[in-house]
Amino acid sequence: MTTLFAVMLILFAVSYARFKLKEGQLEMLVDEYKDIINVYSTVDSIDESQYYAYDSLYLKHTLTVSIAYQEKEYDISNKLLYDLTDKAKANEKRDSIAMAGKLVQNTIMHLENSEDIGKNIKFLVVIEGQSSKIPFNDNDWQNNETLSFLRAKLLKKFWTDPIEKGGCGLFQHTSENDINSKCEIIVAGSGEGGVPRYYFRGGSNPITLNPAEQKYSSILDVSKEDWQEWKSVEQQNQRFLINIIPIIGNIDVTKAKFNGIQQ
Repeated sequence: MTTLFAVMLILFAVSYARFKLKEGQLEMLVDEYKDIINVYSTVDSIDESQYYAYDSLYLKHTLTVSIAYQEKEYDISNKLLYDLTDKAKANEKRDSIAMAGKLVQNTIMHLENSEDIGKNIKFLVVIEGQSSKIPFNDNDWQNNETLSFLRAKLLKKFWTDPIEKGGCGLFQHTSENDINSKCEIIVAGSGEGGVPRYYFRGGSNPITLNPAEQKYSSILDVSKEDWQEWKSVEQQNQRFLINIIPIIGNIDVTKAKFNGIQQ
């Protein structure tokens, strides 16, 4: 009986030690998960403003400020369509876009300074430019694909340039210029294929987000009667999507933590 009791005691001690080890590892994973939830909750708050809306199908934050560029142009500082006809309205659009940028900057600053978020998390701010399907394909460097990228690039420039140079003076502390920053800005262009996007379906309510409802599957099929209205719908795809993506430290760091708990 004494031997059996000793064996049972040893098994209990081993099982308890393994349980405590697993408990510590699970607590660490829970902390990491809480950090991620806190990040996404903070990022989602930008959709409570008038400048962003969340698309639950494509999981993207869409800039709701409607803009249209002059044909084949990409500079937001002076080449909006309104710059040709109504400078005041063009400036109103730029003011709204500046406020949208400030909101993203404030969100990043809040995340960086939050004590509820671990130091092992950094953030990518992805500016994704989209383009319409209005024909533009002069060559490999002048087409709707590069146009969407250049629009995103010039939006970043508009946000980050100093105020005295016509910019907004935002994002002055990113990984591009501050080694201690947790924020990196990525510029991307998704061209004619970016989603979500607007489609022309005709009728009294000509705009849809469902590609299955579009009236013309190819631009070559668009009738002369529908051309201007189709073009007007497509111009609304000259827009930006903004995503703030948390980046967690690589898996080796997590394994090291696990080993640390075991020791």
